[in-house]
Amino acid sequence: MRAILALAASLALLAAPAFARVTREPKGRTPRPPSRLEAPRLWSDQAGAFALERPTGDRWSFRGDARGPDGETLPLLAQSVESGAQLIVQSADGVTSLRALTRLLADHLGTEAGVRVQAIENVPSRGGEAYGFAFTVSDEARGRVAVVRAGDHVALVIASWPMGAPPTVADDVEEMIGTLGPAPGRLPTDVF
Repeated sequence: MRAILALAASLALLAAPAFARVTREPKGRTPRPPSRLEAPRLWSDQAGAFALERPTGDRWSFRGDARGPDGETLPLLAQSVESGAQLIVQSADGVTSLRALTRLLADHLGTEAGVRVQAIENVPSRGGEAYGFAFTVSDEARGRVAVVRAGDHVALVIASWPMGAPPTVADDVEEMIGTLGPAPGRLPTDVF
């Protein structure tokens, strides 16, 4: 339950508008081909509760040591500095109904001023069972919340980005949610 309250606090922070930074491409240079030594696309949290694939390119940075508003450790904070987008994943063990938890989060977020919550839907995810909903904050930001089964664990995802962010941001968020699941080498206890 503590993780749910921490996620609710994170929702309030993410609903604030973020500002994008404009960068310029250097002129006259050919882009460098990707190296075979680049970081693997699969990102796992330090506790081994979940893993997800990084979006292609270098638009997002991933941290597993960030702190939330109450000082709690966030298993994942992914940020896109260029667009002002961010995605947080927290772990909530002991959840019996993913759909009920998703409903609770939607109801809570829907009470915030200026926030419009869309209907809850099944979300495709590598972890299997997953539910989520989209939200908007006035005419300033968009976001996505998802509750995903990740083996023996449950992952809570909250993402937000400014209204003017490019469509690739929403695509990246959906891709990360879709690849979220158990960490490699971890199977749920009831498989065998």
